[in-house]
Amino acid sequence: MEEELAAPSTSTDKTDSMDVDGESKKLLGLGQKHLVMGNIPAAVNAFQEAASLLGKKYGETADECAEAFFYYGKSLLELARMENGVLGNALEGVQVEEEGEKAEEDSALPAADETEESEEEDKENDKAEDDKENELTVEDKESEEDEIGNLELAWDMLELAKVIYKRQETKEAQLHAAQAHLKLGEVSIESENYTQAIEEFQACLALQQKYLEAHDRLLAESHYQLALAYHYNSDFDEAVLQFGKSMEVIDKRLAILTERIKKADAGSPEDEKEIEELKGLLPEIKEKIEDSKESQKSAKVAELGLKATLVGTTSGFAQSEDHGSVSTIPVRKGADGASQCVTDISHLVRKKTEKRPQAESGAAVESTV
Repeated sequence: MEEELAAPSTSTDKTDSMDVDGESKKLLGLGQKHLVMGNIPAAVNAFQEAASLLGKKYGETADECAEAFFYYGKSLLELARMENGVLGNALEGVQVEEEGEKAEEDSALPAADETEESEEEDKENDKAEDDKENELTVEDKESEEDEIGNLELAWDMLELAKVIYKRQETKEAQLHAAQAHLKLGEVSIESENYTQAIEEFQACLALQQKYLEAHDRLLAESHYQLALAYHYNSDFDEAVLQFGKSMEVIDKRLAILTERIKKADAGSPEDEKEIEELKGLLPEIKEKIEDSKESQKSAKVAELGLKATLVGTTSGFAQSEDHGSVSTIPVRKGADGASQCVTDISHLVRKKTEKRPQAESGAAVESTV
């Protein structure tokens, strides 16, 4: 009797034999620990692995995947912020270095005879360097087209998490969906798509106001983020309004905590710590309100100056044209469309970060609100 040969094991077999739920739970806990400690790359790796394991077992749109997708998207957002910050610092250093080199060159100018002799050689070297830079630029553009940036991948993961949570009718799931909207708004701010950010923050607030008490700190954070989006979008009236609502929530929370301490005659350490944190937030929000008001004044001054210029220009045309008229054509800045929900996470393997402009995120308030 011939012995049957065992089939070779595959990665799928290993996944099936593994306790996926237990392993993914460990990875999620590890990722959250890394996130709190500020080890963002390690957090991304842990959440990515958890999302991949759960996606393979249950399918990419299963309820079991929502938490892993959310934290994977959140950590990718933090990674993009971190890398953009490093890039910004590096660019500032390059600018300072270039200015220093220019000063050295100005202080040691070559003689006229030396300049004439090396002129042809410099031209040849410049041409060779330009050709090399052009080749590198083409290669960079081609590689960027094949890569998924951290912000784009963060959007996809958070969008998936949002869809999964929103189809569940429990209060807990709906509040998780609100947090997904909040993070999608933050991704939009980082991408400088402020119109989309406003829509996401408004959707977040709509869910939170349905399920949360009026003094909940999550509401304060959402109003603050919405105010930032309005400010960046040059809608300063709404920015001031939303910053004010954030302060109102904090004031309500402070009143409740203070009353609780009075009734107990001695406040708990947690309540006292929270009061201290909330009081520390108020000056920052007040400063943001003043910034928005100053920006509003500056915008009005610029608008009046532009109108005066246009009036003068119109008068000039009127003198040379009997029936001439000047009409202004409003130009509306188009907003990037929101990404469609993705149902394929085969791209979960991390790839090189696509550099994007960095915008202020209000992360300091998020960490304490």
